[in-house]
Amino acid sequence: MSDPVRVAVVGGGYGSKVALPVYAELEEFQPVAAWSRRPERARELAEQAGLELGTADLDELLRFPGLEAVHIATPVVTHREFAGAVVDRGLHLLCEKPLADDLAAAREISTASRRAGVVAAVNYGRRFEETRRRLLQRGREVLGSPRLASVSLVFADHADPRSRPWTWVHDATLGGGRLQGYGVHDLDLLLELFPDVEAVAAATEVTVAQRIADDGELRPVSAEDTFAILLRFRGGGLGVVSFVATARHDRGDVVEIHGAEGTVRLDADGRLSWGRSGEELQVEGPLSSSPQEAFKHVARRFWASIREGAAPDPSLDEALRVQALFDAVRTADVERRWVRPERVAG
Repeated sequence: MSDPVRVAVVGGGYGSKVALPVYAELEEFQPVAAWSRRPERARELAEQAGLELGTADLDELLRFPGLEAVHIATPVVTHREFAGAVVDRGLHLLCEKPLADDLAAAREISTASRRAGVVAAVNYGRRFEETRRRLLQRGREVLGSPRLASVSLVFADHADPRSRPWTWVHDATLGGGRLQGYGVHDLDLLLELFPDVEAVAAATEVTVAQRIADDGELRPVSAEDTFAILLRFRGGGLGVVSFVATARHDRGDVVEIHGAEGTVRLDADGRLSWGRSGEELQVEGPLSSSPQEAFKHVARRFWASIREGAAPDPSLDEALRVQALFDAVRTADVERRWVRPERVAG
């Protein structure tokens, strides 16, 4: 690739585990810098990835010579500030999901990026995992209007206070919780098939109230590790999204969607079944659910948007659509009532 995009990664979690390795692998990109709030972590990231700069100074990173694009992978409550700084510099933006901590902040990011004339996209990459990509493809072919759509995730990695260390993900004030980590991907999946949600109800729980920190002390957990969402689609049909991170036995993802014309089903082993009314279900798989392979699609589309003028995928309009539904879910949980998502143009 003769014209790679010079990119920096802001954030030492997902950014270091998935984004940086993928950018380094793809010929479309040249990763040049990394940011972390801790200087020693920033230097470590740069050394491990062979980058020219590792810094805890965001302004220093954004001034880096020849920098063209920035990937933001920091706590959700920082997205508005960091994204604003990126686009104000005229740099292209790829932001982790959700775009912001609420719809108003997400709209600010969207407006600022459009005014700056830069490419901006959001990493709803799970829809590009082979399992979910094929489910969406088959669903569009056979389902018709919705009757019942169910997405259920069962993990055991947070079952005990010492099973996973405390991070910002366990702090509600930083935008943590499993809704932002996993739930928004599942809402995005359902919106791809059935975009018109009339109302939602929701409940969340913190079922393991403490978690071990790096200093060996137990710290309180304020962000949910368990949730259940009920969606009512306009014109008929229901959706159910549930998640638990503290189960005693792991199972993984199960997606089952029943429509007026047919069925699609993804089991926990990655096997996909689908069929129209009156037909035997066909089966393929097991299929891959690699986050790295899924992110490659997002990254390559980001490059094409920058270099060739292609539309970002996922786009900011799609991010705003999920954000509106995410906000409604949060409100429904707090106020314990059905909530209508705000309509988002685009």
